[in-house]
Amino acid sequence: MRMLSGVPDWLRPPMFRRTQVYAPGYDAEGLLPRVQAEQCEKSWAGPFRRQALPILIEVEDQFTDLYDAKTGRPNRSVALLLGVHILKDMHDLTDEEVLEDLTFDLRWWWAFQMDPRELHLCQKTLHNFRVNLMAQAKSKLPFQTVTDRLIQALGVKVDRQRHDSTQILSNFAALTRLGVICETMRVFLAELETLDARLYEDVPPGLRARHGGTAPYQDARRKEGPRRLAVAARDVWRLIDRFQGNSAVTSLPAWKLLVRLFEEQCVVKPDAKGPEDGDADREDGPVPVELKEAKKVQSSSMQTPHDPEVTYSGHKGKGYSVQISETCGEENPVEMITGVEVTPACENDAKATVGVVEALAEAGLKPKELVADTSFSGAENAAELAKRDVDLLAPMPAAGKPDPKKVYPPPAEHCPKDSEGAGEWLRCQEAHPSFGKRYSIRAGIEATNSEVKRAHGMRKLRVRGGERVRLAVYFKALACNVKRALKWWLQCMGSAEGAVALG
Repeated sequence: MRMLSGVPDWLRPPMFRRTQVYAPGYDAEGLLPRVQAEQCEKSWAGPFRRQALPILIEVEDQFTDLYDAKTGRPNRSVALLLGVHILKDMHDLTDEEVLEDLTFDLRWWWAFQMDPRELHLCQKTLHNFRVNLMAQAKSKLPFQTVTDRLIQALGVKVDRQRHDSTQILSNFAALTRLGVICETMRVFLAELETLDARLYEDVPPGLRARHGGTAPYQDARRKEGPRRLAVAARDVWRLIDRFQGNSAVTSLPAWKLLVRLFEEQCVVKPDAKGPEDGDADREDGPVPVELKEAKKVQSSSMQTPHDPEVTYSGHKGKGYSVQISETCGEENPVEMITGVEVTPACENDAKATVGVVEALAEAGLKPKELVADTSFSGAENAAELAKRDVDLLAPMPAAGKPDPKKVYPPPAEHCPKDSEGAGEWLRCQEAHPSFGKRYSIRAGIEATNSEVKRAHGMRKLRVRGGERVRLAVYFKALACNVKRALKWWLQCMGSAEGAVALG
């Protein structure tokens, strides 16, 4: 029998341990005075303890892959970690703030039904849990599993859903075009110096003075901007030309960003062109490169080297787009966010329509009708959704609007699966007298966009980088769902004060 640390495998305790719920007398229910216990029960902590906590314990087994079966220390309660992250985003707290509440707030003691002596976590534990979710490609798992249980528990119907997108920011500083170029070179030079100080010293002194350390070269007045942009473009070429044959340098992450920046912002010319009189790089010689015209730079170009997945939308600015779907059935006790996906800001929303429905279908939450605005519409999208047995309720784009002089027949019950037929079906649907009333329910998604950004901090995230942004968005959408469920359960208890406190 294989032995590890002198202990037979069959005697070793499993590293993954499920949450131990304490009987009354050992948790907050038995330890708190009656008045405080009653106040906790009437707050959000009451329905969290009775309704949400059992759901979190139920889904724990789906997170066993995050932990090694035989090595390491036994894990902290997964239900506790999930609950802390949900409450963190429900109240839009930092890690430090949420850990302080876990330690000192009696409502948290009540909510988790554990011995208060075990209700402690360190920031590293929270960090490692998130890292493991991303490493195991399980970032969306908490949102999917808990939302699915909430929908079942509340009896929410998913047949009819509405959809929209909203723009968000990660934790980055907005830079000008000159700022992006200069900051990318600064990041590269910092990595180069860390790799090999001698290689860094081989960089021309003038270039190092302009872009190394805390050089203020990007802080140019408006009239100086064009000249400095031209200098910065030539400096990018000089760095690439100097190090492109060095395998150690070209393996640096910042090198890849530098090359991407050059391809997006610059163009190589057949003849070298020297700096003009008064240019800061006049001592560095001519180079065969020029800056691209601003209008020729793609919206998918890098906006900051600190978050390369950030792109640009002409009417919304820099950042990410978040695609949000939610139920909108009149018989539902509460509406649930069913799908949330992070997409590039530079992409047209029309490209997301089919992917949204496919993601909902994969999660087992596919609607029969999807209500969306014009940007998600079009004959091709309607036809593709029809092939997946989903009807699209949306106005046609401007080019395909119904002719006001034409009389359209009532639309068929379901959209045709060919593009031409789908386009005509959309026009018949929009021209029908009932369209306005049926379509009005879409407006509710705007309130949801505002809710997740205003109440849960999605407008400006505390993280940056695509994977971290996606994980943060999933947790914030889940927090919104849990908050809505707790509010409903509080209303059912007759505690209007607690429901109002949840927002």
